Amino acid sequence: MTPPRVLQVVLRLDPGGTERLVIEIVRRLHARIPMAVCCLDAPGAWADRVTALGVPLHVLGRPPGFHPRLSLRLAAIARDMRADVLHCHHYSPFVYGRLASYLAPGTRTVYTEHGRLSDSPPSAKRRLANRLIMAGARDLYAVSHDLRAHLLQEAVPDRMQVIWNGIEPGDAPTPAAREAARALLGAGPGDRVVGAVGRLDPVKDFVMLVEAVALAARTRPELRLAIVGDGPERAAIELAIARLDAGEHVRLLGHRDDARALLPGVDLFANSSTSEGISLTLLEAMAAERPIVATRVGGTPEVVVAGETGLLAPARDAAGFAAALVEAAADPARAAAWGRAGRRRLLAHFTIDEMVRRYEAVYRRQSAV
Repeated sequence: MTPPRVLQVVLRLDPGGTERLVIEIVRRLHARIPMAVCCLDAPGAWADRVTALGVPLHVLGRPPGFHPRLSLRLAAIARDMRADVLHCHHYSPFVYGRLASYLAPGTRTVYTEHGRLSDSPPSAKRRLANRLIMAGARDLYAVSHDLRAHLLQEAVPDRMQVIWNGIEPGDAPTPAAREAARALLGAGPGDRVVGAVGRLDPVKDFVMLVEAVALAARTRPELRLAIVGDGPERAAIELAIARLDAGEHVRLLGHRDDARALLPGVDLFANSSTSEGISLTLLEAMAAERPIVATRVGGTPEVVVAGETGLLAPARDAAGFAAALVEAAADPARAAAWGRAGRRRLLAHFTIDEMVRRYEAVYRRQSAV
């Protein structure tokens, strides 16, 4: 059977979870399924990871606002490569991809929604638009059951299915890897390091995490928070550190390409988001056998089993999150057992091999229709 041709459609290839998954799909499949990538906005900092694979990259340079004519250019790209599938990641790419599919006969859309920008209730405007744009759309996917439930409230058809995100598990961390990571983190022998990784964006609510650690440190003064990442919320986080006089307990490490290599050095991994799909950094922490303390939002409870792989706390609740940190830090042996259980759960449900296998089946089914 002739392999399908797939055009991946994204906003841009800046560092982020969705972008990592798109690049991984392309990397793992392009040798047997012809691929190209189209960025609606700008190429992004990771664009060279696609071109280095010899995979064509198209950039449309969309200006702010909605521009239906952009779908004409997207359709032309699809026709030129004789694409069978437009795999659209997030809502805006799907809207443009859906319009383009009408202008590129034989091309079908696959839509994956990776998350929400906030925990706001469903939008009436979005419900109305979805009744039109989703009509006849077949392959619709969310990365968590919670996200699917939200999208159904926005009039997405109930045929939407779930494909969990996945990562490459790698090897379990060794004592030497933990020692090297703690050295990179500047952790002393008596420090209990709480690690957090992510773009410094309001949805990650790192200000609340700083507040929680400052509260927890009153009971557990050995706690040290290390935040890896950069973004627009950095100034607000720095103000929170100064306001709470928490400089002794909080370090901002900035963006680091070796963030995953630091994870074996943390004692607890924290995720303080107000909204999540399936967080890749949570999965990476589980691969490193780290116990988790996370907010009970989005797809996180599908990843973290409270009392088995970590603890869950309410979002936007510094006192509640602090209590969970104190509880997790109180029993290192139990926390280590949670970490080992987390890696087992990752291997069973959240590997990149399983995720890519499922999307490859979707592509091949679409091209056979």
